[in-house]
Amino acid sequence: MAKPALNQIREEEIFKLVSRLADQSNGFRSPNLVLIGGYALRAFIPFSRSTRDCDFVVRKTDGWLDRIQEWFPDLSVASMEKKPDYGYMRCIKLIRAQVSAKISLDFMEGKVVGREKEEVVELDERFEKDSQRLEIEIAGKKMEVVVPSYRDYFIMKVVSGRRSDIRDIVALAWKNGLPEEMEKRIKEMLPFPEIFNRKIEGIFIPEISDKRFIYSWRGTYLTEKFTEQNKEQILQVLSSLV
Repeated sequence: MAKPALNQIREEEIFKLVSRLADQSNGFRSPNLVLIGGYALRAFIPFSRSTRDCDFVVRKTDGWLDRIQEWFPDLSVASMEKKPDYGYMRCIKLIRAQVSAKISLDFMEGKVVGREKEEVVELDERFEKDSQRLEIEIAGKKMEVVVPSYRDYFIMKVVSGRRSDIRDIVALAWKNGLPEEMEKRIKEMLPFPEIFNRKIEGIFIPEISDKRFIYSWRGTYLTEKFTEQNKEQILQVLSSLV
């Protein structure tokens, strides 16, 4: 019998960890945990990509990071940061399969902070209120999770601006178009709202315009359906934002 692929093993382990998190948090209600990152993408598009990180956010509630840590005594805490308005914790599990690999649960409290000073998204009351319960698939199994509104998720992806985020934004815009009421929401969520247009104009459009982009995008989502015409349409849509 063939051995399961490493990605499959990772997915199975992520499913177990997220299931435990759901049980411990009363279905992501206590605290109100919202799934973001690559796994949340599955709630919005019919494609998925491989990722070893599973990311959750929660509004600032003192003590929850310590409580969540207690739920996972078998995981090691690789990073922990606590500030008056922000908290972050990364929990790591080492998988020993054909080769050793890691998966992680990341928790951000109060705000999502990136590598640059301006890469900040506030987890405000509206973010929590507009979040929605949707079904995603992990390791071939259905699971109901809480994800941001499409608008808030789109904004977060742009602010993050990594190569994976660029491909995700293309997939989101291709399948769902641009979110409504985005300009107002950008000003509410972002302490530095100018970063949104700067990322679109300076990172997203140049990267997508590259003639090799379509091949890397197809490789990410393992589909041939995305065409040069689709790419040009997405470039026009994103260019309308700046």
